[in-house]
Amino acid sequence: MNTPPSVRRSTPPSPVGRSLCALVALLLGLGQATDALELELLAALPIRGLENAQPSGLTMAGGVLFAVSDKHDHAICRIDIRDDGARLEPFITFNAPWSGTWATKLDFEGLAFANGSFYLVSESCLRVLHVNENGGGLDWITPNVGKAATEAGLFGVKNAHLEGIALFGPRRILLAVEREPRGLIEVSWEEGADEDEPQIKAWATDETMLTLPEPRAVDFADLHLDGGGLYALVRNADAVVPIEWSEGHLEELDEWSFRHVVEDSAYAYSNQTFGKAEGLAMDDERVYIVLDNNGQARLADDTDTRSQLLIFTRPD
Repeated sequence: MNTPPSVRRSTPPSPVGRSLCALVALLLGLGQATDALELELLAALPIRGLENAQPSGLTMAGGVLFAVSDKHDHAICRIDIRDDGARLEPFITFNAPWSGTWATKLDFEGLAFANGSFYLVSESCLRVLHVNENGGGLDWITPNVGKAATEAGLFGVKNAHLEGIALFGPRRILLAVEREPRGLIEVSWEEGADEDEPQIKAWATDETMLTLPEPRAVDFADLHLDGGGLYALVRNADAVVPIEWSEGHLEELDEWSFRHVVEDSAYAYSNQTFGKAEGLAMDDERVYIVLDNNGQARLADDTDTRSQLLIFTRPD
């Protein structure tokens, strides 16, 4: 992979300093945000290729980035990184089976990969679709999670439902609910249980120590899970947040901010009322964040309406 040279460097506060600030805030009970670590930008790449692309979920498989676009119901796309930009093209095309929901579009918002298969989150169907790496094995592996979510006080805002996915194993899936309130939904199968009857539990998780500008609401835009732990993309805070999650209890461990990049006039879009980060993926060395600008132009060039892929150094 050819990655352009670094265009922004900063000296983040030490991990010890951030931890002490977080501890003081907790002890005082002030609910103040921790000192954010500013992610070091390596590249900000315009995305070419797929027409009307609105990238949402992002995942890494075999060292390659893959994405879904919420305007394209029949494709998993590959992102090729080049010196002058990123190219988004369909990699797998498919026709999803009937979901049991009368939806005019599937609106894929989350994407994960494990053991040779992709898992796509449909916001309109409120289900997870399995697609193997050859485009076969099409199956809705979860039931509609709407009832459990509604009973937990979630899904109160239109078009603010499922956004991200983390796979803890073949029998445990974590789904992120976007906002107002944001939340988490666990779908799990006990050994020997009927595949069509998983346990579904949902929780509202609006509590946060992050600082958000008005009128933004705390949210989840994506989840990422690897050997380093579980991470949430909090779009309206312009941050990646390492989190700990244990059935009903969410703890924000740190804040990796990219606000200094998305507000920089070289990369910013014309309307900055709300955040635009939609997808999160990581490897051992880098953090990848995809922006969905919904066709808005960049401040620096009112003719440029392309989405962007941001690449950062992954903190230790």
